[in-house]
Amino acid sequence: MLTFAELFSYIYQYFDNIGFLILASAGLILIFGMMGVINMAHGELMMIGAYITAFTYHAGVPAPLAILLAGIGAGIFGMILERLIICHFYNKLLSSLVVTWGLSLMISQGFLLIFGPSVLNVPTPFGGFAVGDLSFGVYRLVLFAVSLGLVAAVWALFAFTAFGAHARATMENPEMAEALGIETRKIYSLTFGLGAALGGVAGGMFALTAAISPFFGNEYTPLAFITVVIGGSANIISGLIASALYLAGVQTVATNVFNQYFGYVLMMGAAFIILLMMPRGFSEYFERSKVRRLKWHELALDRAEDA
Repeated sequence: MLTFAELFSYIYQYFDNIGFLILASAGLILIFGMMGVINMAHGELMMIGAYITAFTYHAGVPAPLAILLAGIGAGIFGMILERLIICHFYNKLLSSLVVTWGLSLMISQGFLLIFGPSVLNVPTPFGGFAVGDLSFGVYRLVLFAVSLGLVAAVWALFAFTAFGAHARATMENPEMAEALGIETRKIYSLTFGLGAALGGVAGGMFALTAAISPFFGNEYTPLAFITVVIGGSANIISGLIASALYLAGVQTVATNVFNQYFGYVLMMGAAFIILLMMPRGFSEYFERSKVRRLKWHELALDRAEDA
């Protein structure tokens, strides 16, 4: 039977894995869901955020401000990429995958040439605490809280602001949106910049837990990509949350029962199973279920009126 400390460890690891997947994937699923672009350079945007965080922190900037600057820097860089290259590949999944994969190689190799293979580090703040004989880091809980805050902020942005309404209209029917006076070109640029900024913030957050090098993003891109694919693009918020909850649960259990390597392997297998059952991801399934419920409700009302 599990002790309280062991049970707490499972819960702690589950929250940690959820926070990790959401942070790593939030910017990627935004770009994929809203723009139809598979951004394989997302890990490099995270790497840029990590470098900005490290350099500004060691220059005397407080860590929270350094992470904010990382998001701003990555967002600006992402908007430049969008203007020069990405704008030619909207809703062209295979082309965007190949092009952004090439960009990822160019960016990582460019950082390797400029900064060399040396590794940077930023200390992890807040210390730790003990539950029974087990020790836990406070910062991992901060990562989880920040991930939930970012999801809530993105949802509120697209649900309650004029920019969100214009963005949804642009992604749904860009020709009609432009005819109604919406600057679709600007919306695309800002949306990609926002996705890049979320990647930069994630990189800045992870910079406080891992060594920073030109290949920093390689660790995060595959897991973020899998999370996004099984989350789907029909509703980025529900898809991201469902995907993170599912994959984090598989990884947590498998890692504790076997080891970390098998945790990753079984997580990939679990993603494959979901794609067999729901080829377009969780969010498409949720949206279809919502439509079916509405139809059943309308049918029930019609029958009640006939009776």
